[in-house]
Amino acid sequence: MNDAKSMVEKLYKGNGKLYLACLCVGLITGAIVSCYRWGLGKIGVIRREYFSEVNLNNPMALLKVWALFIGIGLIVNYLFKKFPKTSGSGIPQVKGLILGRIDYKNWFFELISKFVAGVLGIGAGLSLGREGPSVQLGSYVGYGVSKLFKKDTVERNYLLTSGSSAGLSGAFGAPLAGVMFSIEEIHKYLNGKLLICAFVSSIAADFVGRRVFGVQTSFDIVIKYPLDINPYFQFFLYIIFGVIIAFFGKLFTVSLVKSQDIFNGIKLPREIKVCFVMTVSFILCFVLPEVTGGGHDLVESLIHQKAIIYTLIIIFIVKLFFTSISYATGFAGGIFLPMLVLGAIIGKIFGECLDLFAATGADFTVHWIVLGMAAYFVAVVRAPITGVILILEMTGSFHLLLALTTVSVVSFYVTELLGQQPVYDILYDRMKKDDNLVDEENQEKVTIELPVMAESLLDGKAISEIIWPEEVLIIAIIRNGVEKIPKGRTVMMAGDILVLLLPEKIVGEVKESLMKHTSVE
Repeated sequence: MNDAKSMVEKLYKGNGKLYLACLCVGLITGAIVSCYRWGLGKIGVIRREYFSEVNLNNPMALLKVWALFIGIGLIVNYLFKKFPKTSGSGIPQVKGLILGRIDYKNWFFELISKFVAGVLGIGAGLSLGREGPSVQLGSYVGYGVSKLFKKDTVERNYLLTSGSSAGLSGAFGAPLAGVMFSIEEIHKYLNGKLLICAFVSSIAADFVGRRVFGVQTSFDIVIKYPLDINPYFQFFLYIIFGVIIAFFGKLFTVSLVKSQDIFNGIKLPREIKVCFVMTVSFILCFVLPEVTGGGHDLVESLIHQKAIIYTLIIIFIVKLFFTSISYATGFAGGIFLPMLVLGAIIGKIFGECLDLFAATGADFTVHWIVLGMAAYFVAVVRAPITGVILILEMTGSFHLLLALTTVSVVSFYVTELLGQQPVYDILYDRMKKDDNLVDEENQEKVTIELPVMAESLLDGKAISEIIWPEEVLIIAIIRNGVEKIPKGRTVMMAGDILVLLLPEKIVGEVKESLMKHTSVE
């Protein structure tokens, strides 16, 4: 029991060295993600300029570019096969790593592969975002620093979470959103030590990013608040819009999952399927370039230009389809930015229709673009706090806080009624996990910490009422910062942190199982 007590004390003591390591993770991640953003920006400009100059009268030039797209697809496909953990957005992999279900055995080469594959794939027009890869790049840095300084499992997870925060912060220039996302979506709970680690790393990454890209917000938006429109009418519209967005959010998740199933189910060599997707990208770069790449420029154009409604509907459908098949390839790229773009398009359509029938004006239409991005993110990811903060930081529209919160809460609630799981939970469940991560002949006992969430299956239950996995010992309960020695009759309460002692070989299985029990059903 003395060993267990020392483990708990180590777990909760202040650690300046850990914060310094988080600072290093943030600075390194900020530099890597800034290079990643810069590379994507440059290759995107080259792609757009070239396709604006070529035409059907020069078939040889088009043939060469098509062959280049195919070549890029095969290179990225090779990296996918060589380093499968770099596939997709990378956020499910980070969750799996923290839960102990996967390991970065070749973290340095995987980091390079993720960087190169992301730049090439998104640069070739695939409808994928930079944020997911940025989060995973940060986790690679955190993992590498933990190995370098020989950190234990608990502190390694702090560094992983810090790296993830720094990745999102660097990708969008949104340090607060980076912190909230890593806590709300990845680590799933909060304590003071974790919060400091995430903040230190996220702010450091944002500092580096601002030195490269300046201090302006991600989206250049000037919003005039519509004082002449009845506020009660506005609030009613916010509720209606949140309901509409929720259904389109479910459509996005279903499309993403079905596309993966169809892509994997087609009985053709993977290389042929990849060539098909790259051919689609090549054609869209030529005929409808608005839907290619992450879509940042498309959002900017929605803000500053008038658009025909049926054109917007076509762009939405094609963007949704192309994002789904792009992600189905498993190529390195995220869904954050395409999600925001789709939400912005829905907002633009809603605003234009409203202006058409109620003459609300162009200024009010811009509001719906901003609200659409936040509400669509919440509908798909089911992380409302992150969604609101992210859009506030990306647009600087802090006077829309009430409106953003309203549509996000409505979207979250309706999506819950629809029975839609968070997209990253779905992708995590579908992800291949590692087996036999630990050498069974070299076992050590480790401690893990798990939160008790409000209204979960553990909340209000005595320890003796729960059937715990074998070989698991509850050695402490941390309540309001005070360590308590548990007994069978001890009642667990929301906000408690359970400290468990168990063999290292079953950490992943037990943690994943108990995290489900500590989540609200």
